[in-house]
Amino acid sequence: MTKPITIADLFPHDEGMILVARDTVDGLLRHISKVANGKACGCVCFGCGRPLIAKNGGDAARMAHHFAHRPEDMVYECTTAGETALHIRAKEIIAKHCRITLPATSVVGLDGKNIEVTPERSAELTDVRLEMVAGELIPDVTATMPDGRRIFIEIANTHRCPPSKIEKLDVMGVEVLEIMVSGYRAVPLDELDDIILDLAPRELIYSSEVKAMAARIAQDRQRHQASKRAEAQRLVDIYREGDPRNHKQAQKLVDAMIRRGLSAHIDIDDEQPSAFIVYRRQWQAAIFDRLYENDHNEPLTAFDIARSWSERWAKPGLRNVKSEHARWIAREVADDFKSPYEEIASYLARLQAAGVVYKTSRGNAYYMHYRFKEDLRTVIEREGLPAKRKNQLLGAVKAIADLMQPYDGRLEDFDGWLKGRATEYGMRDHTLLSNEGIEFNDLMARLRRIPAAVAAIQRSYQNDVPEDMVGLALAGMYQRLGIERDLARDRAEAERAIRIEREAAATVERLTREASDRVAKIEEQSAFTVKDVEAFLGTPLPGHDGKTPRELAAESVSGFMAVARELDRREQLERKAAAAEKLHMEMVGKLWDRVYSRIPDRARADLWATQRWAELGGVKPIDYCKDKKTLERCFEFLEEWVKAEQKRGRR
Repeated sequence: MTKPITIADLFPHDEGMILVARDTVDGLLRHISKVANGKACGCVCFGCGRPLIAKNGGDAARMAHHFAHRPEDMVYECTTAGETALHIRAKEIIAKHCRITLPATSVVGLDGKNIEVTPERSAELTDVRLEMVAGELIPDVTATMPDGRRIFIEIANTHRCPPSKIEKLDVMGVEVLEIMVSGYRAVPLDELDDIILDLAPRELIYSSEVKAMAARIAQDRQRHQASKRAEAQRLVDIYREGDPRNHKQAQKLVDAMIRRGLSAHIDIDDEQPSAFIVYRRQWQAAIFDRLYENDHNEPLTAFDIARSWSERWAKPGLRNVKSEHARWIAREVADDFKSPYEEIASYLARLQAAGVVYKTSRGNAYYMHYRFKEDLRTVIEREGLPAKRKNQLLGAVKAIADLMQPYDGRLEDFDGWLKGRATEYGMRDHTLLSNEGIEFNDLMARLRRIPAAVAAIQRSYQNDVPEDMVGLALAGMYQRLGIERDLARDRAEAERAIRIEREAAATVERLTREASDRVAKIEEQSAFTVKDVEAFLGTPLPGHDGKTPRELAAESVSGFMAVARELDRREQLERKAAAAEKLHMEMVGKLWDRVYSRIPDRARADLWATQRWAELGGVKPIDYCKDKKTLERCFEFLEEWVKAEQKRGRR
């Protein structure tokens, strides 16, 4: 079986030996293994066209079979022979089918994404030629497309088209298609059609459509860059123009930071452009205050602050500037430009460098250092102590004033009263409110005793007016309270007497109703126990001082219970008597059965059962047998009597 020639066979052996040549007669490919030895092979070189000598007559183990040039031609082994053969084969395939598949093309758009220029398509070809000189270049294959444009087709086996060649092709302005066949070296040449036409990787390394689209995008990019720079300059103008506004609340924060010795952490005298409508020191103080007030349960980032302040303090036009765009403006247009976010982030980084805050590794959240916050809290508390204490005193005095009535008089002005109390302690009022001595706590304790004293008077716990009125005009109030207390006491005593009288009447009514209820209940219970209810209720009950059941029930609960126990006792006696009578009748029935079975004569049997017998204690058998034991005794006596009668011959 003939081995098919592959692409790999077209190229020199590893040792530079040519394995495939062209037949001089039919122009077909001939493998070294399929030709006659020596000059009789009839083959020429693909690379130079000179005759070749087949060296395939010896031992292939000693020297590999191959084609060689004639010694008189003085030509080294042609390295281009395989490339030429491959190009000829490719040209034959393209000329045979007159078409080629062109790959899809694309360019990078303004947004960095690929834009498709042409889709993958099959192009019909005419005028297909091999290695025709075109200027300084010799393309592998040239052809004409349906729209008249020329196309160069390069077949790449091991090396792609070099940049120098691509530059020359670009100048020529023709379509250039490169087909890579390095991955098909093992494919027989007879099976290359689909590979060359459609399957092999390919690239339009030059396309007039791509170049035109790239030119349009370049123009758009230039216009976009110009527009972008113009917009950037507009934002820079906004950033640099306009006088900052004074924000009163934020300025209070600035003043507080200066007062607390924190001016190093804000730009007090800064007049540089800003992304905010307020002074830089004011928005910095606001951020500082927010960091102080924030706790670890709420992460605080530069983005959080920028987002919450954009509508209030950022300059119009700069509120939505992204950081990436701001950095581009600073790099390309104005190096001092910053977005609101960039300014805030820069300030937070400054506080971090100063050791005021720290930044978490996850989430980029900023928190004020614990020790710094504690020290600042101590300063703030000390600063606010006078106002806090003054409010405490004012609240205590107001609580006393709320106890007063219009006709009790009026308290003096609070500030005047405070100065008087401070003089009492031998100091100024500010000293009283700010020092760490016992004077303030003593004054508060004295004020708190007054509402307690008022409450005591109102509860009649004391009659004397307190000696210490803490400099307040309270005599009228104490006098009124004493009168109100006395009147209240008189009203309370009168109301108590009326209440006692009403309670006594209610008690009598209740006791009468309860006695009537007990008598009614005893009458109801008696109806189920005794036959003559009136006789029972009207007959004195033994052991109760001659009192009848009706009198006992009306007298008390214990009397009612005594009557109830008597009714229970009688009911139990009746139940016992009824049970005994039932058992007696049952035993009598069994006795009659036995008597009739032992004494055939009915008259004698009736006589025996109803006669008194000394053996039974002088009692009739029907009266004697009251239970099983007495019944058994009657049975024994009956047997004795029957046996005695049988001995006497009586039946």
